[in-house]
Amino acid sequence: MPRLVTCVGVLLAVLWVGDARAQEPRVRFAAPASCPVNANCIPGFRRVYRVDPSPFYVRLNVADAGLQALDDRRAEVALAFTSNPELSRPDILTLRDDRHMISADHVVPIVRRSVLRRYGRALRRRLNNASGLLSTLELRGLNQRVIDGRLPEAVGGEFVDANGLGGPARTRRGPRIVIGYQAFDENQTLAYLYAEALRGAGFRVRVRAVGGLRPETVKAFRAGRIDLWPGYSGSLLGYLGGQSLPRALARLGATPLRRSPAQDRNGFAMKRDEARQLGVSKLSDLARYWPAAATAQAAAVARAADARQGEQWAVAPGSVLDLPDAWQLARGTGVTVAIVDSGARVEHPDLAPNIWTNFGEVPGNGVDDDRNGYVDDVHGVDLSSTKPGQNLSDGHGHGTHVAGIVAAAANRAGVVGVAPRAKLMIVKVLKADGSGTTGAVAEGIRYAAANGARVINLSLAGNDDDPRLAEAVRAAAAANALVVASAGNDGRDIDRRPSYPASLPEPNLLAVASTDPNDGRGISDFSNFGRLAVQVAAPGAQILSSANDGGWKLMSGTSMAAPMVAGVAALAVSANPQVNAVDLRGLLIQNAARSRLPVSAGYVNALHTVLAASSAAGYATHAPTLKILTATRKTRRTHIQAAALGATAAIKTYRITLGGRTVAQLSARRSPFVVDLRRSATRVRVAALDASGGTLASAQRRVTKLRKGKHDVPTGGRVGT
Repeated sequence: MPRLVTCVGVLLAVLWVGDARAQEPRVRFAAPASCPVNANCIPGFRRVYRVDPSPFYVRLNVADAGLQALDDRRAEVALAFTSNPELSRPDILTLRDDRHMISADHVVPIVRRSVLRRYGRALRRRLNNASGLLSTLELRGLNQRVIDGRLPEAVGGEFVDANGLGGPARTRRGPRIVIGYQAFDENQTLAYLYAEALRGAGFRVRVRAVGGLRPETVKAFRAGRIDLWPGYSGSLLGYLGGQSLPRALARLGATPLRRSPAQDRNGFAMKRDEARQLGVSKLSDLARYWPAAATAQAAAVARAADARQGEQWAVAPGSVLDLPDAWQLARGTGVTVAIVDSGARVEHPDLAPNIWTNFGEVPGNGVDDDRNGYVDDVHGVDLSSTKPGQNLSDGHGHGTHVAGIVAAAANRAGVVGVAPRAKLMIVKVLKADGSGTTGAVAEGIRYAAANGARVINLSLAGNDDDPRLAEAVRAAAAANALVVASAGNDGRDIDRRPSYPASLPEPNLLAVASTDPNDGRGISDFSNFGRLAVQVAAPGAQILSSANDGGWKLMSGTSMAAPMVAGVAALAVSANPQVNAVDLRGLLIQNAARSRLPVSAGYVNALHTVLAASSAAGYATHAPTLKILTATRKTRRTHIQAAALGATAAIKTYRITLGGRTVAQLSARRSPFVVDLRRSATRVRVAALDASGGTLASAQRRVTKLRKGKHDVPTGGRVGT
């Protein structure tokens, strides 16, 4: 068990200053500059809800920065587009439009009629198929990948490939189709998505920017510079005027094709805790705070910020970790860290902005939408129970604390994590008493690796050498994930008396000892050690982090040291996404500050590790290898996850063969990658090809029926914090 030091919380008084008749809180409204004239914004509130938020309107310089305004406490309500991935955060509540003010705004491809006549049903069918694949949640997922640093053309193309619409095809005769996109990333991603879908059917396509937004796009279409663009049905009709989008577009010589289920319409959001305090769940509830214009007399609310970074000795300048300088180079953007622990308070203000979201899963519908064997695993999975649903709450408090050490958001409140822009995947394997099983931990490692975690933190230990743990860590290596494990808190040499999983001799596993305050150079008396089994040390005593009651607390243990190293690993991957798990472990060891501590290397140094990672070669010297991590089928759909390691720069395409028949050819992409095919067979083969079509590496695997998860949860030896 980690050592716990109780902190005395500071109660912040919230002062509501009202007029003589009532003391209502001021509810500020953050929205873009277009809100005062947008029919789905201030005019809509006046027309439909009979309220006027304009006295409390906070203008946003960036259109989709509403949720940031909530985080910065500049507003209580914000406009947020429904395709914004931040709306999936557990601390955000989208207010219900109970009087139907907001019009639908579906993604829809707009095509020049002459082009549609030239290519006929083949063009229409291909674009309609691509539109049909996209839901609002999946659009959020694509947007998140771009936010994480991927190029829009890569994200759009990979989505098409993964859904079986990509690959080379015989070139069709006819003119090249020019697809235009508006000046924001989502529209560019959609343009490339449609472009790759058409290329996969043999159409010749070019993608170009129109140099502006909707007016410039319509102007470019009228001038004949583009033939197709991804539009948004409701807002486009509002811009063109009229009652029917097909009729409005007919004036341009254009036709709208099938509307995608995905929408990018206006939505209105609040922080969940604030909405609960104010009694707001739907837009009509705001009438209590937004009376009619000219009668609105609101009060000011004074709030105290509680930034406690100054109490975090481990992240201070001069600490052995050397974090402040490393933050100049990387913050963890684009990296997912799995917290395999007791769950987490996902709505905690320091954690919620960085909680990972599985955009392939529809929240709360009781269905395994992404066919990975787990129902409703939106923010992670609960392997502390065999119940089908996912309860990620943290009855113990350990996982919440560990998660904050890794990636508490830099949000001017509370504490800051080592990698404050990394995403936190919550994998709950420990019960409220802090106990779990090796079977659950092994399944948790596999889940994390299969769902894209690059770093997996295990702040837990046990004495049983369950072979499934080693197998799971090796599966993580195949998926290019580093596993960071706490050494344990028995003050013993685990070279002599092993502790698992820290003592596993795997090339992608790193064991961590704890050091004390005063710059973190002395080993903690409770910390396990070992010059062979424990590679590095990091701050682990008197660590301030997030608590499961919504506040913050001090805890001590190697459980706190491991997430320090996991956070540094996330910074390194953010600086160089091409680094593989084994090399990442090597960088952490090689760049540790040498010491007399009874560990292999020394103190982890964030700055030196990130510098080394950023300058590391983006290629490997050994030949590429390919492995199919999973191949499952459900009904007539096949789900494949594969990974390529080694000198992958030479790989240009992947060829997927199902049941002896080539069913897809994908462009090279970041590993591991997922392919969903709308057909099934008993065997799959994946081949990595070079530019000339030669095979560089291949792998095959039997396709098995999808098995529901949580089979291993109650089995194996005991583990704990």
